[in-house]
Amino acid sequence: MTPTEFPRVLVVTSNNFNLVAGGGITLTNLFRGWPADRIANLHEDSTPEDHSVCQNFYRLSEDEIRWAWPFSLARAWFRGLTAARGKPGRSWDWTSALSVGTGQQGRVWVRLARSALGGGVPRTVKVTERLGQWLERFNPQILYGFLGSMAQIRLVREIAQRLRIPVAVHIMDDWPVVLYRRGLLGPMFRRVVRREFEAVLRKSSLRLGIGEDMCNEYRARYGHTFLPFHNVLDFGEWLPHAKTNWEAGSPFIVRYVGSIVPDAQREALRDVCEAVAALKASGASVQMWVHAPKNQVSYLQGCPPPRDGLHFVDLPPPEAIGRLLSESDLLVLPFNFDPSSIRYIRLSMPTKVPAYMASGTPILVYGPREMATVRYAEREGWGYVVATPGTAPLRKAIGWLMNDQATRERLGQRAQFLACEDYDATKIRPTFHAVLASVVAKSRMPDDDLSR
Repeated sequence: MTPTEFPRVLVVTSNNFNLVAGGGITLTNLFRGWPADRIANLHEDSTPEDHSVCQNFYRLSEDEIRWAWPFSLARAWFRGLTAARGKPGRSWDWTSALSVGTGQQGRVWVRLARSALGGGVPRTVKVTERLGQWLERFNPQILYGFLGSMAQIRLVREIAQRLRIPVAVHIMDDWPVVLYRRGLLGPMFRRVVRREFEAVLRKSSLRLGIGEDMCNEYRARYGHTFLPFHNVLDFGEWLPHAKTNWEAGSPFIVRYVGSIVPDAQREALRDVCEAVAALKASGASVQMWVHAPKNQVSYLQGCPPPRDGLHFVDLPPPEAIGRLLSESDLLVLPFNFDPSSIRYIRLSMPTKVPAYMASGTPILVYGPREMATVRYAEREGWGYVVATPGTAPLRKAIGWLMNDQATRERLGQRAQFLACEDYDATKIRPTFHAVLASVVAKSRMPDDDLSR
């Protein structure tokens, strides 16, 4: 595609383009090469923006997205509390506070919402004059969005109808099945979310999923075709660091790199840490390294001794990840076994999977077989799967891998081969770009209202 063939795409996501979180990394890798003057990102993320792909950002403020009544009353509470502390001029990062429930007061409101609704705090959206002017200046030809909440659904619908442009939706996790599952008013809000989500799907010109399993299930569930697109890698940057020697190190380094999410891998990762600690206590020369945001690793401090077997550090810079992965002896990809986590991420594919596979380092996949990633690893033979919960089977598996160089080499080479086949940016990225461009070339927005 020539630069003039790229449509002006408005990316509407909760996260921004960044090199830290999974969604931001996926966006950056998929859209790399898109002309910078033809891409803009509307988001609500406090993570520092990466400008290597997108340079036109608009971060939603409390004027555009806020808690619905009666939770909106927390706004006056927060501001009154700030003023009472003698800081009336303080600039409050309201959007982030509402998104994550910052502070004790925020947590009270979030707990109240979960009791009543069984999910997150409902939020309202509004296209303000300032946002409207930003949209008009950019003049997008297509809207691409991740969705993930009622607020995101409504924002996408309102902007698409306002600008009369086609919509492409990309689903990362199976959030429709977990949102508002409990609480007094949960069933009512759940019906509203499902109805509005299905309305967006009907009016979307392009529907994408994170993997084949998700696309197949969503086709059966919602009656629409979904195309799979996951994170991609530029292998010219990754393969020079890939593992070529599978001799075990002393100590044997087991490593996890990435975020730690309660409904994804939090408890499973603790199992891995405890298994490594048990091996260390038995005399094995092994260490566990967890690279994650500092605020997410504190719960692991309670793992059993010996402490010198467990190391918790911050995320490495993006340019260091390839070498860090390949210098490990074993990478771990954990998934929780509880029903809530299974519902939420069973169709997902973690952003780190292509990088893990490309490193050539053997991968231990720990999780239930209901997870698409676990089945993928077992079916294609790129990971050593432990599908039974508990530290005992983990300890046995890690001990086996520590002493079996042939298995480590076989797993590493198989994973690297599949990564080059399935996640090569030079092959997949042009297809992704062409699919989006074809929507603008062929689609004509219907005259009927997206809200119906």
